[in-house]
Amino acid sequence: MSAEEAERLVRQLAVAVSVEAIDPGPKGGDVGDEQDRRVAALGRLGAALEAEELMSEAAWRQTASAAEETVWLGASLADLSAITGRSRQAARKRWPELGGIYRRRKWLGNHVDDIAYMAGQLASRADDLVPSGDHDTFMKLIRQLREGLRRCGTDFAPEAQERTDPAARWRALDDLVNVTMREIIEMAGKPATPEADFALHGARGTLTYYDHATAESAEA
Repeated sequence: MSAEEAERLVRQLAVAVSVEAIDPGPKGGDVGDEQDRRVAALGRLGAALEAEELMSEAAWRQTASAAEETVWLGASLADLSAITGRSRQAARKRWPELGGIYRRRKWLGNHVDDIAYMAGQLASRADDLVPSGDHDTFMKLIRQLREGLRRCGTDFAPEAQERTDPAARWRALDDLVNVTMREIIEMAGKPATPEADFALHGARGTLTYYDHATAESAEA
C-alpha cells in the first residue's frame, strides 16, 4: 500500500466520523462566510484527529496480534527484530508477553508426544483418581482433557498441515497442559491403584518441567 492509498483510507474514515465543533465566534478579519467555513474546518480537523487515533489503535492491535501469532509459530524475538529493525530488547518492551509465549511454544514443540502420552495416562486412570468431594467438577475436567487429547491427535496429524490458523494448535496444546492438566492434578484424590499413581506422578512431572522451562528467567 502506498502513502497515497493510506491517506485516502484515513480521509474516508474521517468522513465517517462525526465531530461537532464549537463555533469560536466571529473574527475581526472574517471575509464573507469565513466564520461558517472555519467551524466546518474545525469539525474536519476533529474528525481527522479521531480517525488518526482509531487508525493508530487498530494498527497497534493488528501488529501485536501478528507478532503473537508469529511467535506461536516458532519465531524468536531475534526473528522479530530482523523484521522490525529494532533490538530484541525493544521487542520485549513493546510486547512483554511474547517472551512467555516463546518459551511455552519452544517447550511444547519439543514435547508434543510426551504431553499426549501423559495426558492419555491421566485420562485412562481418571476413575481411580476421583476426589472424595466435587465428583462432577472433576469428571468435567476429565472430559475436557479427553477432548483436548482428541484435538491434539487431529491438530498434529501429518495431514493437518493445511490449516487456516496453525497457531491455534499450539494455544490449544498449551491450554491442555497449563489449564486442564494443572486443574486435574490439583483436584485429584488419592490414587486407588499403582497405575493411577503412576499417571498422576507422571503428569505432575510433566507440569513441573513445563513450569521450569517456561519461567521468566529462561532466555527467550
